[in-house]
Amino acid sequence: MRFHLSLLLALGVSHLVSAAFYTPGSHIRQKIQINQASSQVKTEDEKVPEKYGPYFFDQPIDHFSLNTSTFKHRYWANTDHYKTGGPVILYNAGETPADGRSFYVINSTMAELAKQLEGIIIVMEHRFYGSSMPAPDFSAKSLQTLNTEQALEDIASFITDLKLPNLNVELPPAPETKYIVYGGSYSGNLAAWMRLKYPHLVFAAVPSSAPVQMSYNYYQYFDPIRKYGPKHCIQAIRSVVLFVDHILFSPFDHHKVNLKRKFGAEDLQHDDDFAELLSYPLGLWQEMTPASNPFEEEFCSIFEGLSNVHEYVNAYGNFTKNIIKKACDEDETVNECMDTHDPRSKMYQDVTSESRAWLWQVCTEYAYWQTGSPIWHSTIVSRKLNTAWFERQCPLMFGEHEVPKRPIWREINREYEGWYTSLDRVFWIDGEWDPWRTLSVQSDDAPDRSEWKEDARYVVLPEAVHHWDFFVSDTVSDFIKNTQDQVLETLKQWINETNTSPAMKYQSNI
Repeated sequence: MRFHLSLLLALGVSHLVSAAFYTPGSHIRQKIQINQASSQVKTEDEKVPEKYGPYFFDQPIDHFSLNTSTFKHRYWANTDHYKTGGPVILYNAGETPADGRSFYVINSTMAELAKQLEGIIIVMEHRFYGSSMPAPDFSAKSLQTLNTEQALEDIASFITDLKLPNLNVELPPAPETKYIVYGGSYSGNLAAWMRLKYPHLVFAAVPSSAPVQMSYNYYQYFDPIRKYGPKHCIQAIRSVVLFVDHILFSPFDHHKVNLKRKFGAEDLQHDDDFAELLSYPLGLWQEMTPASNPFEEEFCSIFEGLSNVHEYVNAYGNFTKNIIKKACDEDETVNECMDTHDPRSKMYQDVTSESRAWLWQVCTEYAYWQTGSPIWHSTIVSRKLNTAWFERQCPLMFGEHEVPKRPIWREINREYEGWYTSLDRVFWIDGEWDPWRTLSVQSDDAPDRSEWKEDARYVVLPEAVHHWDFFVSDTVSDFIKNTQDQVLETLKQWINETNTSPAMKYQSNI
């Protein structure tokens, strides 16, 4: 089988694939996105044909409370190819509104799997993203039910109680109907965790680029960039960071002001805010797709023909000045635009901001703080960017008594087993160059699984970044196409084994 689809659609939403998960320079990146959205002429968005949704499911606000209140949980479903006995491919869109990903029901690797397996593809939104709102805003009080346990129970509730309005036959319950949870990035975590916690409901899982090992001081995020990025570019970045930190860690304030002036940020008061600003271009690495490389084209190209640190600093400075112009309003200073220390800042007061949902999740549970490396480790990020920069924002955003002093990342690792989870009927996919692979089960630091007794599959896509297996255009490599074929054949094998073996039928029910 080959996934020969036109994919103008998927390429059009490719930034949603890569950029929804937290990336370096997120503070200024978010401001750029807001400014671009406000300046663009609004046009009628292309929508999925109505027969696929959106539909709404009455989901309990709190699965673990006696309160029976519900919210409208949005989803899309394609039942065109369903035949009796076919599986359901279930995808939770994760930490972003699902509008752009709704097209996956008709144009994606998952849609093609559903077609080939004569099954159904469902795209469901994650609670507190898009239109799936259990509460009217993103205040700490409203976000109390935004956690891993509730999100997994949402998926379980879909599996057990959902009645598809565009299916004219009765869908047998799980495990008779085999549910395959597919996910990428954070939603890849959800796919793996559903197989772990609900094996009686979830037949198989395909976690792609899933960083299942939580990390607090996640300086290793930048290791693949440092290792696989263009050598001249990485050397230039390293030189600039060394130059910057030599000044930022000095006691001379006037030198710091002169340094920041080179980057158009002379009035930016706090050094850690400046360090986070300089990490912005490294986030372009994660935004790479099989068809585009903004890290090289937009950033590394500025160092071409340059050969010394002063030239590198000037080039990096001019790049940053242009980014600041895109992010900050003309009537505000750079400090007003970029300061994260002021508790009166609008970013902390606006409880309607959708960005607060993911911040709540990392502040309370996951951390994933992307920091400068320790002194014994080479760095391409200023060491002024540390866990304190991230963690300080949590009580300012939500209230000192509303979030834990530190995210409960160790508890998440214990509960969901992190690198050490061992699961049957799971097909793990990672990108070799993905910065999140360092937290996946296929991390170079993860335990060796070669002797583990489990019916699982593992593939690392060469020179690929963040869940590139989602792409089905002609721009993807033959290796990715072959991997997509392997996923299909493996799922067929697991389904056939279960259907023909009484013992396997029994195991699928436990």
